[in-house]
Amino acid sequence: MSQDKQFSDNQSGYNQWSSFYDSYPNPTVAIDELSFPRFWQTLTGKDILEIGCGTGRHTQKLVAQNNRVVGIDISEGMLQVAREKIPPERALLVHADFMTYDGFHENQFDAIVASLVIEHIQDLSSFFKRAAKFLKPGGELYLSEIHPERTAQGVAAHFKNGDHQEIHLKSHPHTDEDFQRTAAQASLETVKNETIYGTEEFANINSKWTRHLGKPMIEIWVFRKGS
Repeated sequence: MSQDKQFSDNQSGYNQWSSFYDSYPNPTVAIDELSFPRFWQTLTGKDILEIGCGTGRHTQKLVAQNNRVVGIDISEGMLQVAREKIPPERALLVHADFMTYDGFHENQFDAIVASLVIEHIQDLSSFFKRAAKFLKPGGELYLSEIHPERTAQGVAAHFKNGDHQEIHLKSHPHTDEDFQRTAAQASLETVKNETIYGTEEFANINSKWTRHLGKPMIEIWVFRKGS
C-alpha cells in the first residue's frame, strides 16, 4: 500500500469514526485516558504540540493547565468534534499530516504529546527526527502507544461503523527496541519508559475488559532533547 493510499484510508476511517469516537467502548483509549495524563500533568504555561489530537480529549486537559497548545490531525471530522469542545482562542487546531506539514519551525515547542498515533507511522526514524527538530533544547516528547506485545499479535486501531462493518485502520507494529533506537538516533534521551497493565479501575469501566486484567495494554515513553 502506498503512503498516499494509507493516508487517504486512515483519514476516511477517522472521519467515519469521529461522530461516535468519544462514546465508543475502546479499552486502549480508556486505559490511555486513565494513565497518560499523569506523565505530563506538571506542564503549565508551555508551548505544546499535540500530534494526532483527534477529538481533543487530551487537548482539553493541556489547555486547562494553561498551556499554549497547537493540535494537528489528519481528520477534519475529529477536529470538528475538538472545535466544539475547545474555543479557538484556547488552542490552534491544524488539519494536516505532521509528517509533511511545513508550518512549524525549529525549536518551537517546549513539549510534544502524542497518544495512540505512532502505530500509524511506518518510518519511526523520520518521526523522531521531525519531533526533535521542533522541540526546544531540553524539551520533552511524551508518547503513549499500544503495547508492542499487543501490536505484534495484530492489535491495532479498528471500529465498527453504523452498518456494523469492521473498519481496520492501517497500522505498523513497532518494538520497544525500535522506539529506543530511532529516538536515540534523533538525539532524544529516554527519560521514562513504563508499561501500563490492565487494572481493576480500568476493568470496572466495562465488564468485558476483565480479560485484560494484569496484561500489558499500552507503553508510555518520555524522551528529552539535549540542551
